[in-house]
Amino acid sequence: MFSLFAGCVSIPAPASADVGISFDFFYSDLSPHGDWLVSASYGRVWQPAGYGTGWNPYYDGHWIYTDVGWTWVSDYEWGAVPYHYGTWVVDAELGWVWVPGYVWAPAWVVFRTGPDYIGWAPVPVDYSVGMSIGSAPYSPELFVFVASRDFLAPRVRTCAVAATDARVVVNHTRFENTIRIENNVVVNTGPDVNLVQRASGSRIEAESIERVPRVGPGRRVTRDDLRADAAGTGTRLRAADPISEKESEGVVGRGRKDKEPRPTAPEADTGQRPPRFSPSADPQMPPDADRRQGTEDRERGQDRAREQQARPDRQGRAAQPNESGAVSPDDSQSKADAKAKADADAKAKADAKAKAKPKKKEKPKPTPSDSKPPQ
Repeated sequence: MFSLFAGCVSIPAPASADVGISFDFFYSDLSPHGDWLVSASYGRVWQPAGYGTGWNPYYDGHWIYTDVGWTWVSDYEWGAVPYHYGTWVVDAELGWVWVPGYVWAPAWVVFRTGPDYIGWAPVPVDYSVGMSIGSAPYSPELFVFVASRDFLAPRVRTCAVAATDARVVVNHTRFENTIRIENNVVVNTGPDVNLVQRASGSRIEAESIERVPRVGPGRRVTRDDLRADAAGTGTRLRAADPISEKESEGVVGRGRKDKEPRPTAPEADTGQRPPRFSPSADPQMPPDADRRQGTEDRERGQDRAREQQARPDRQGRAAQPNESGAVSPDDSQSKADAKAKADADAKAKADAKAKAKPKKKEKPKPTPSDSKPPQ
């Protein structure tokens, strides 16, 4: 799907006449919104700025039923690309990351459905359209579950089942892989529309995909933009095409330098809180609030670390008087230690002095024979 030539990556998979879908495009489009990292398992991957513990790629957004099936619409300003090209995966060292791919889909996910719950999870990195896949590769925690009546909620985060309850909910659903090709376009029919209608009490009409916002790299998409022509390739259409660090050198060298992998939680001794990661589309939060919050958290942690380093060690030092000659409250422990030592020294001196003082000579007591008068 890709080749390295003269130091540049060439991806012969254009999605439209205006925007060429390539690693070069992905790199420049997503760099302002996160970091490109190197995964030992998946090569070049991307992680959004502000990523922290507890974040899931499918919390902030909603589902729309379209003429190409169930389509995920992300709340994030950068969501048009990572939710319709490539797939999300949990890397053992980095946490949730996005692996690039060059075929469009309304949603690269598999579903679990039941009368009471509906859940979904990203397809594996090696997934290709038409491939037989079962539930074995999926742990319950990878799925986001909602009650069937909440499947059409405007934001999933507000009604998602707690991850700790996923192992119980999963037993009440069945696994479904509904991704296929229709007229050279990937579709995902997902949960039965009638089931969702009954559970939600809402009538569902299929929306034209051309009228749905944030589902492609351009402001508007056409059916031709979404076509995936596999003729002549001899291979199935894949969700992701991982690219190695070496193969991306020509592109990465022209952009922002990659950062070191970030931990999914802050260091314990910095005093930082896990960064918030709310979508910029939140009407109660300005677009740059997330980034400002992360900066403020870092600055608070740095100030606290400097304060701890500047604070003198209280263990084992003598009490230091202040300008008035009094010992400050912070030195109470040292003062007690000094007093105890002084008392011990005074007692030792008293004992030594008592031992060195000569004892008074006592007169001998008279015996009975001495007291008898002479005759």
